[in-house]
Amino acid sequence: MVAPAHVAERDGVTKQAVTKLVRDLAQKSDLPVERDGRGRIVRFSLAHFDHLRERFASSEKVAAARALPSSSAAPKPPDGPMVNSRDEALRQEAWLKVGRERLRQQEDAGNLVRADMLADALTRAGREIQSMVARLPNSADDLAIAVSQEGAHGLRVALREKAFEVNTKIAELLVNLSVQAPEHDPAIGETEA
Repeated sequence: MVAPAHVAERDGVTKQAVTKLVRDLAQKSDLPVERDGRGRIVRFSLAHFDHLRERFASSEKVAAARALPSSSAAPKPPDGPMVNSRDEALRQEAWLKVGRERLRQQEDAGNLVRADMLADALTRAGREIQSMVARLPNSADDLAIAVSQEGAHGLRVALREKAFEVNTKIAELLVNLSVQAPEHDPAIGETEA
């Protein structure tokens, strides 16, 4: 991601011309951009920009943008290894693949959990547990019979049985939620073999 000023300096054109073209490409061709709090474009993908400019801009404008300015001061090369935007795009693509593979390995190792999926599962589990707790008063008659027949000891035994029943239902609920979870996160993407 680069700022419009960087491309303007690289191509020897005005920053306003680059900004206008970036705005058009972002609107019409989905050029990846970063915006500030006021919605202004502050950075954009250089590889996508060069590709879309070659594809959609007029060939005369592209040639003019690539030509060196008539002044004796040639534009400075970009900082770092970003000399050829195609090479930079290939480098970024390779890093993206490496990053996805690392995420896949972390996911396979069980070290990653998607926050949205976890929140959904916890919400469902919480509602089911609340429902189970809300149904406990329905057991009052069974507990009253236990007290009348065996006193406090009968109540303790009946409460233990009820607690075991509720714990078993909660454990089954959590197992069912884990079974429903996808094995791999589709947001990470498939890695190429």
